[in-house]
Amino acid sequence: MATALLLQRTPQRPAGARRPDDRTAPDDDPGRILVCAACLQAITTTGASIEMAGSHTHTFSNPHGLVFHIRCFAVAPGCVSASEASTVFSWFPGYAWMVGVCRGCGEHLGWLFVSADSRFHGLIADRLAETEGPGPGD
Repeated sequence: MATALLLQRTPQRPAGARRPDDRTAPDDDPGRILVCAACLQAITTTGASIEMAGSHTHTFSNPHGLVFHIRCFAVAPGCVSASEASTVFSWFPGYAWMVGVCRGCGEHLGWLFVSADSRFHGLIADRLAETEGPGPGD
């Protein structure tokens, strides 16, 4: 069921967002399914990949010195917000952030970034795994 939901959603790209340059699949290709590395819950697809601030991938550190390598996605139905929005130490100017966790197991997967007119997910690269087949429960 989760995979069907992922494949039915057409990613809405934030203003100024682009598909990564190295992407060769057509826009209507949903891509491969990305799952939570901890529980295998379907999170998003490679077809939802976008570029923000000139890149699909970014490496940032938080005020505590923890370093995160993130990937940007227009949608991630398997990732739900788990905090109030904050603009403190936002990695993307003009965007507030909320902690994003796996809908299945609650693992911290990254952040949902929101502005007045757009939103996107910045997901921690090593907390996602790629799969070819249907997600769990499908």
